[in-house]
Amino acid sequence: MSEIVIPKRYIILSLVLIGLVAAAIWFAPQLYGGSLAQAGESVTTVSPSVDPSEAEDAAARDAALAGTKAFYTVDYTTGQQHWLDQLCSVSTQTGCIVYQNVIVPNLWSQLEEGKTVTTVEVSAQQKVQEQVASTRDHAPMQVWRLNIQLSSPWPMQKEPITDFPALVLVIKENGSWKFERFLTDEELQAFSTDGGQP
Repeated sequence: MSEIVIPKRYIILSLVLIGLVAAAIWFAPQLYGGSLAQAGESVTTVSPSVDPSEAEDAAARDAALAGTKAFYTVDYTTGQQHWLDQLCSVSTQTGCIVYQNVIVPNLWSQLEEGKTVTTVEVSAQQKVQEQVASTRDHAPMQVWRLNIQLSSPWPMQKEPITDFPALVLVIKENGSWKFERFLTDEELQAFSTDGGQP
């Protein structure tokens, strides 16, 4: 019977390879599992705690700003319907009906005749009133004081001013805050004492 002789270096090389394979088998799941855990951590975001009332106020404020921008952004060359469409896209249903049937038809001829093209910068000053609309199934509503800066005055203004304050009523409708209309100071006082009659 002949004896098989394996050189010593092959034995050492085989042991080293076995050790490397064992190490790879041992550490691979740990490395792979660790990378999965890290990936899971990077996907999971921790949302900061946001006060729901602050979020509601921010949404109401944004609706007031959007409605004011839509109202005062006018380009007579795009036509009356374009202006009405941009207003109705950010307004309550009631507000849209009023703009469609009363406000836009009454203002448009003067805006068109004056070849009015205005852009507007609007900033929120403060929330001045908050209650529920008793005539709208107790929908939340807010009044915001804004500052308006027009690029040029409108032709129907008694005094051609471009920088002025405004009071804006917004109402939550179908889960979203919407622009309703502008209020005078007298209307704000009446609004405050009427128990939410928009």
